[in-house]
Amino acid sequence: MPVILFLVIMLRMNNSYREIRFKLKIEDGVMRAGDIMRERLKLSSREVTRCKLFEDGVMCEGKAVRIIDEIKPGQELVVRIYEDTDNASEIVPSDDPIDIVYEDEDIVVVNKQGNVVVHPSYCHFTDSLSNALMGYYNRTGQNHVIRVIGRLDRETSGLIIFAKNRYSAALLSEQCLDMSRRKEYLALCDGVFSEKQGTIDAPIWENPKEKMVREVRDDGKRAVTHYKVEKQFDDFALVRLKLDTGRTHQIRVHMSYIGHPLLGDSLYGKEIADNHGMERAALHACELLFLQPISGQELRFLAPMPDDMKMVIKNEE
Repeated sequence: MPVILFLVIMLRMNNSYREIRFKLKIEDGVMRAGDIMRERLKLSSREVTRCKLFEDGVMCEGKAVRIIDEIKPGQELVVRIYEDTDNASEIVPSDDPIDIVYEDEDIVVVNKQGNVVVHPSYCHFTDSLSNALMGYYNRTGQNHVIRVIGRLDRETSGLIIFAKNRYSAALLSEQCLDMSRRKEYLALCDGVFSEKQGTIDAPIWENPKEKMVREVRDDGKRAVTHYKVEKQFDDFALVRLKLDTGRTHQIRVHMSYIGHPLLGDSLYGKEIADNHGMERAALHACELLFLQPISGQELRFLAPMPDDMKMVIKNEE
């Protein structure tokens, strides 16, 4: 058996694929298959080359075609993007509960609990959100690699996206460049606000003495946070926040910088007199707006405030 054919067979045995179809219109004219893949389907040159490894990776009218072959108006190009799922076993599946907000064949949107890490680590090898998602995949007969889009701190609760295949992950990565702009957050912030809304434009970078801690520094990277007080209580406020940038710990650093650290924030709110029972930084990603990577449909999701934050408010009302 030729080596390349053996490789193709082995790849097909060990992988699933996402099938993408593109039908040329009259106004498109005649296009080479490779140009359609790069220009219309937004596949990288590396991905185009990889598709060529599979005998059914690039097809038209039920027959395999080369990327240099011409596709005419009215014809449909079919591209199959095979997955590398062998490394999925590196994440141990768990039976931990997981709140699936939305799911289709390309993405999963999850409402993360507070004080849960997204990725497995030395201290959280089996109890991360990724472990719970892998367990969900196993229970539902799905075979996907864990691919997170964007990030949420361990303490932060709320909405986060996972891509189910390489293609959707690549397309979402382009949106991810401004994903911070596509989220809204709710926070419980210490103190009484004199200004009910405002913008914090202050650069952030690592604390030279503590690499895990960030601070406002003149030599830092630009960071912009918009805030609006939704409700003021005696000694804390419910605040809605939107970001223009996505620096590590940005909201926590900025709110502490203006004298209103988040309740429960052990890093940036050590001076808070009363955390009102919060055992984590009181921050929740409550709204997410983005485009479905394949269809382009606008998707918007809301996640209700978690119980620990609701309890703080309830005790004050």
